[in-house]
Amino acid sequence: MNFQEWCISQKDLVKKQFKQVFGYDLDLNNPKTFCEKLNWLKIYDSTFLKTYCADKLLVRDYVKSKLGVDLSIPVLGVYDKFEEIDFSKLPKNYVIKCNHGSGMNIIVKDGKVNKQDVKQKLDKWMKTDYLHLLEFYYKPIHKKIFIEEYKDNGIDGLIDYKFWCFNGEPKFYGVNAGHGHGAINYYDLNNKPFYIQRADYAPSNTQWKVPEHFNTMVEYSKKLSEDFKFVRVDFYEINGKIYLGELTFIPGGGYIKYKGNGDEEIGKMLDLQ
Repeated sequence: MNFQEWCISQKDLVKKQFKQVFGYDLDLNNPKTFCEKLNWLKIYDSTFLKTYCADKLLVRDYVKSKLGVDLSIPVLGVYDKFEEIDFSKLPKNYVIKCNHGSGMNIIVKDGKVNKQDVKQKLDKWMKTDYLHLLEFYYKPIHKKIFIEEYKDNGIDGLIDYKFWCFNGEPKFYGVNAGHGHGAINYYDLNNKPFYIQRADYAPSNTQWKVPEHFNTMVEYSKKLSEDFKFVRVDFYEINGKIYLGELTFIPGGGYIKYKGNGDEEIGKMLDLQ
């Protein structure tokens, strides 16, 4: 059984988990909502290219090959386990991450690091395979710990610009600070408020500025999404330079709930053929 056949063999598990979350049956023959289609993609489109691009280390090479420019935040070290990290050789500010999932970030500033806490988190994360969300393309990733340079925009903090791309075309984008926690605003590509709203995030009262390199972000999103039916391309703009955050293929594991008919409206944007 090859990997794609294995993914298909897990469809009953996907259907069971989907019903537990949404309370209705997943129709794999005629998916209509965005979340239905994302779960269809888990089963029938968990490609090795997605595995490569979901790896937060390998994706850097993919982005450079597609765009001809390097959008990576510099890496200070790559490790197989906590014990390999030599903290005495690190700068005062840095970010510890894992390459195989989202939300695995430890920000260290002014050299203040609780090594016991770091070890506990990394040991836990290195045992996480993301199969609890049934994102099968994560399974083949060779897990690594890595450390990036710390970046910020001073008083503005670090702002995420998340471009939602359907069949190679960015349709709208979200803006939030604080790694997706708290609030998020959506805009169309004319920078007008977009009608989508998540049930778990309230819109922010912040009047976000259009990023300086917005048009370049749109251009990059088109190029980086052309090989996928759906991908969310996340950028940072730091001191006038664009950096890639990540490529996200299944936002929220395919279990995000939207207000009103948002799930159905986003679903119309995605063609699975």
